[in-house]
Amino acid sequence: MEEYIKKLLEQVRFQKAHKAIGDELRTHIEDQIETNISEGMDRETAEKIAVEDMGDPVETGIALDKVHRPQVAWGVIVAAIGVGLFGAIIHFLLGKLPSSSDYGINIIGNITLDNAGYYLYNVVCGIVIMLGMYLIDYTMVAKYSKVVAALLLISYTIKNFAFYKRIENFDPEYGTEIPSVYQSIESFFSWSGPCIFLLVPLFAGILYKYKGQKYKGLIKSLIWIVVSGLVATGINNQEFRALVIVICLLVELTIAIEKEWIKVPKVQSVTAIWSFFTVVPIVLIRFMYDNKILSLSKMNLVRSLFGPATSKSKVKELLSGVKTFGSGSVSYMGGKITVSTLDLISSRISSGKCYMITKVAAVFGGALAFAIITVVAALIIFGFVSTAKTKNQLGMVMGSGCMLWLAINAILNMFISFGMLPTYQYTSFFPFISNHKVVASYAVLGIILSIYKYKDAYPQHIDITIRTKSKNLES
Repeated sequence: MEEYIKKLLEQVRFQKAHKAIGDELRTHIEDQIETNISEGMDRETAEKIAVEDMGDPVETGIALDKVHRPQVAWGVIVAAIGVGLFGAIIHFLLGKLPSSSDYGINIIGNITLDNAGYYLYNVVCGIVIMLGMYLIDYTMVAKYSKVVAALLLISYTIKNFAFYKRIENFDPEYGTEIPSVYQSIESFFSWSGPCIFLLVPLFAGILYKYKGQKYKGLIKSLIWIVVSGLVATGINNQEFRALVIVICLLVELTIAIEKEWIKVPKVQSVTAIWSFFTVVPIVLIRFMYDNKILSLSKMNLVRSLFGPATSKSKVKELLSGVKTFGSGSVSYMGGKITVSTLDLISSRISSGKCYMITKVAAVFGGALAFAIITVVAALIIFGFVSTAKTKNQLGMVMGSGCMLWLAINAILNMFISFGMLPTYQYTSFFPFISNHKVVASYAVLGIILSIYKYKDAYPQHIDITIRTKSKNLES
């Protein structure tokens, strides 16, 4: 039997799939041996017949090699590059409008780019990172998920709470220059802000490490969620970003409970968790709002969510004149005065980063805006479908969290773009199109490509424990 399995595995080039294939074959042969023995055969004859029934090991191995080899989703890669180029054209055309305000953005040294150039720069960086993430085995990321997540949270905390507040106290206009040591430290930890979204895929690995635990694993998971939400909020009105991350982590935890990674009563636990994270924040915010404990900006934000808001009314006013193709016009004073939607953009939209869909609809027409939404939605749907098809539960949970992060941001940004929600400064973005979080969008897609790459290679469960040399020697 072992000789047969060895010869078969020699035909499978993907080494990481050998253990799963070997275990599956060994189990199948052992079952057949037991069946043969029950029919009156001795052990040696039963094993010989069971192995012969498996067929030629070379032919079977070649067939399994085709199934278990890493795969590349070329269509998605081409689509992602196409979306980036298309977005660059849109940004370039919008930058040429007389009503647009295009400020130079410094990237490296003295190199300054306009908005369109900066977007294209981010697309190129994003595609490079996407391909890099594709080359990285997502199971290796999960193996060191706790270490990386802790490092990310600590770095972002240091950047925001330890140094940002101190830097704010210095004002060059009054002769108080920022000490170089503060600038160096703040710059050293600056990577943590753009990377905070990585808490979503990392949390899948953390949950997988708790597989088999009961309430102890559940409590530790909830602590990770609470700490991640508090840290992601930061000190610069990042509640929107933190909310999206927390929702993704909660969904991952829900799937983990459903898959019995954490062995607790499913319905009761999931109901209690979602009730806690829904009811408690609402009650707390309502109490703080009624007792005027919130800051003025937070009070205005709460009012704008549930009532009229200037940003919402301006967007609705602009969209009322949108046509299917080309720019439209908005009528005032009973139709006596009409103003082009193209001319209204600069006065009605304060942040181009939040309102890319609105600007596209106002300038090029609703058809193009709908086409952009459809293409991005197709990429997100592909991600969900790909993760649903993977055999490995870790990949499924990690991929679901990543695509949910993109989907929630896309949906909430559309609500803002259609005047249903107020703007959230620069935290809202439409994946792959907004001149914000472009690199993060491509990085998430790269994780999905990595999961797709190994969708048929890995078994349902794999070992991601970190083994030290001493443990290996003992074993």
